[in-house]
Amino acid sequence: MASIDARGPYQYRARIRRKAGDRVVTISKTFTNLTDAQTWAMIQEGKVVGDEYVDRKLVQATTVRQACEWFKDRIAPKDRKTEKRMPKTAHAKNQLSRLRYWCASEFADWSLVSLKPWDLIEWRDELLSEGECAAQTIVHRLNTLSQVYVNFALAQKVELTNPVGEKVRPSLGQGRDRRLSPHPDAGGDDEETRLLKACGGGTRPWLRAAVIISLETAMRQAELAGLTWDRVMLNAEYPHCDLPRTKNERPRRVPLSTRAIAAMRSLLPENVAVLGKRKVFPVETPRAFGHAWRDVVNDENFPNLRWHDLRHEAISRLFERTDLRDNEIMAISGHLRPEMLTRYTHLRADRLGVRLG
Repeated sequence: MASIDARGPYQYRARIRRKAGDRVVTISKTFTNLTDAQTWAMIQEGKVVGDEYVDRKLVQATTVRQACEWFKDRIAPKDRKTEKRMPKTAHAKNQLSRLRYWCASEFADWSLVSLKPWDLIEWRDELLSEGECAAQTIVHRLNTLSQVYVNFALAQKVELTNPVGEKVRPSLGQGRDRRLSPHPDAGGDDEETRLLKACGGGTRPWLRAAVIISLETAMRQAELAGLTWDRVMLNAEYPHCDLPRTKNERPRRVPLSTRAIAAMRSLLPENVAVLGKRKVFPVETPRAFGHAWRDVVNDENFPNLRWHDLRHEAISRLFERTDLRDNEIMAISGHLRPEMLTRYTHLRADRLGVRLG
């Protein structure tokens, strides 16, 4: 309930007392006329929910950096001995990197309530115009910031407007649509054949098998890098790989085709009775695939071809060469939304024509 006291000929003090958790909060403000005092009191009473007063002092005093530091502890607690943050998944590791970005950004010392959508739009447009990062990177950073706002508001039980809206995120455009060419070169080899020949030699003989498995399963680079033999069921009735940790933190079971099984068997080490948690590929990080790839694949022999294009190729082939439904292909690829599956699918008109008859 609001009260207004006349403190002089031109002074009116408006006061409101309400519960905020276990304590009683009193807010007041003095005006030079009664109308302004009444208007202010009505506005403040509008911020009262039932018998609880929404105290905005916390969100006004908390900076973006402080909220991000708070969120870090939720996704990557500190090790007690080393004081280093220990993310449990690749997704958490990426989140941690983005939180560090916001902690060092121009908005780090801004109050949570002072950051508005138009501030982020200006920041977004500047990054895009200068070509500092891709639209997808900006989307990832904004998604992380959005999670900070949502989780902080819920945990602290305060009202907090999230500055990250639909209009703030940049358009991702059409994305990459590079596929392996089916047309033979002068030697009669199509692009996949030439790629496998290039990857079959050198100091990394496992790279050829990795390319085949990627094309057959649509597995992500990080999923291949972390795959261990105890998760590869070659002798099951329906051979498959179990992926307990994926990009979206959801487990997935990936079926293996006859060709993928043969590639997997070619990687089995000799004279090893128990494989256990031994890695399928001799790499420490997902980036090792990129390093090995760039040693044999360049723009001269394979123009504009990237490792991630193999995943696009694999998903497109699942549509072209099988009768699987969209939700079945999503179960294999690990996509959660149909629109993301669409971005990875690039169907050839000639293949569609053959199916039409």
